[in-house]
Amino acid sequence: MKTKNIGFTAIVAILIFVGCQQKNKKYTAIPASDICGAGCDTLVFLPNNPVDVKIMNQQCANTFAWQSFIALTWPSSPVEAGQPDYSKSIENWGKPGDLTPMTFGTYKKAEDIFTKFTPKAWGNNLGKLMDTVSNDNKSARSFIDFNKFDDDKETIDELFQASGGTPWLTDQNGNLIWYEIKTNYTEFDYILTNKLYDSVAQQKFARKNGIWLPNGAIEIKASWRIIPEKDYSRLKNRYKMISALVPESVVIRNDSIIVSKDAEEKVLGLVGLHIIQKTATMPQFHWATFEHVDLAPETNISESNTDWLLYNPEKYQDAANVSPNVKTDKIHTPVQVIKNPEAAPREDAIALNTYVRNQIKTKSPKSVFQYYKLVDSQWPSSAVSDADNNTFTPLKNGGKTPLVLTNVSMETYVQGISCLDCHVGAGIANKKGTPEHASDYSFIFQMAQKQVELELEKVGE
Repeated sequence: MKTKNIGFTAIVAILIFVGCQQKNKKYTAIPASDICGAGCDTLVFLPNNPVDVKIMNQQCANTFAWQSFIALTWPSSPVEAGQPDYSKSIENWGKPGDLTPMTFGTYKKAEDIFTKFTPKAWGNNLGKLMDTVSNDNKSARSFIDFNKFDDDKETIDELFQASGGTPWLTDQNGNLIWYEIKTNYTEFDYILTNKLYDSVAQQKFARKNGIWLPNGAIEIKASWRIIPEKDYSRLKNRYKMISALVPESVVIRNDSIIVSKDAEEKVLGLVGLHIIQKTATMPQFHWATFEHVDLAPETNISESNTDWLLYNPEKYQDAANVSPNVKTDKIHTPVQVIKNPEAAPREDAIALNTYVRNQIKTKSPKSVFQYYKLVDSQWPSSAVSDADNNTFTPLKNGGKTPLVLTNVSMETYVQGISCLDCHVGAGIANKKGTPEHASDYSFIFQMAQKQVELELEKVGE
């Protein structure tokens, strides 16, 4: 079913001071210039995914980011994949211990779109995804496809997301950080309709039409930690959790392949979230990234009251943010991480984060989402239309603003860059020579595969 983009209440710019409050609620007026921004849309604690920004500036972009986060992390509808459950109230948003998938949790996994076969229908496994009481170790939520190989082994890329060399990321408990990439229906439908999951068809389409996603297309990348059983009671109040299958064992074979075998169901906690959305005024996409507040400090410290996931104060003299060496480092050796101050939240984001957290404490005091923060959002200050953009990589960056935007759990080893620095180079699958056909800032198109059905048809001819 098609994703519905529902606009949220417009602000009436009459007063000098405009609060980011929900309609019919009264809160202390806060200067718009310090929080949401004069003329920006009103931030509401409802699952209303924003369609576009009203004014192209950082404050409106940040408000757009938080509204997206609220909508996409709302409990998922049990009957329509990729849609929020409108029957749920804010008391259900981030309820401690609730394993219900979030709205983006029922989006389509990139690995399920780009296979050797035509992708299955949108929402085909919704019932299994919504089953939060499964105890048969057959969860539909998994981070690798255990049915791909007859010998139950698989080469996987889900650990290579922290950027730079062989960038797996291991937390201070010795557990790996896991990643997933998903798309909303708007993007999935575009891929399915144009057969862009097929590498051969994709090449033909790119040469003839160019790959330009429709407005409203959304991609997310989420990073997850394993919640140790001994820490569940304590951490359930601070992390949004799900249950999912993860490999029991992981072995590095070389610098580009990871082999895993078997799986077990684990409780995972959300630690990072990238959200990108294409809009009419932001054809270079709106890029937002969120982090859990307990990931890493911004400098080496020898003492801390925070239980950092990626940092050990006792090892404050150790080098931080060093990409693991496949030849010398063990995969379960913790990586010492600090947040690059250059990539930390700036004044606008800090003010908005403080406001949002206070509102969550007021509206839903137990919500785990009070422990997440917007790092920043990137937007095109000199937007370039698809028609005026390049056909081949690199694409134009549209005056990317700000210049740095990274997530400490996803760009751990390359924190001084931005989303668009890499994504302007996104191209199609099976690239042949140069120049390379562009794929509208999205790398997932490189996952396209030659279809098995086509080969079988040829054999029968």
